[in-house]
Amino acid sequence: MFEVNAEIASVYEQLKDRYDLVLTTTAELDEGFTIDSSVIVGKAHGLIFQLYDDGDMLVMSIMNEEKTMGTHGHPWNVEQAVEKITEFMEGICDYRLYPFGR
Repeated sequence: MFEVNAEIASVYEQLKDRYDLVLTTTAELDEGFTIDSSVIVGKAHGLIFQLYDDGDMLVMSIMNEEKTMGTHGHPWNVEQAVEKITEFMEGICDYRLYPFGR
């Protein structure tokens, strides 16, 4: 078992019983991450989110299912990360996605 970042673990524990979330590592995702971190992944409304700690701050990436377009934000703390994931899973927010590589 991998060591889970404390903030990521707290977010996951608060939401795991409400939503279908996966707790894994960036290495297991094998999606080109240049960091090794625990990550929460969820899917809803034709979109995918990934929440991870890049070493300096929390990052919440949002992308389409084809993984060709996306955006990201930086929740300030665990509470805001929980709020942002809840909004994502409930379809409360709209996201302006941009093509990757541009």
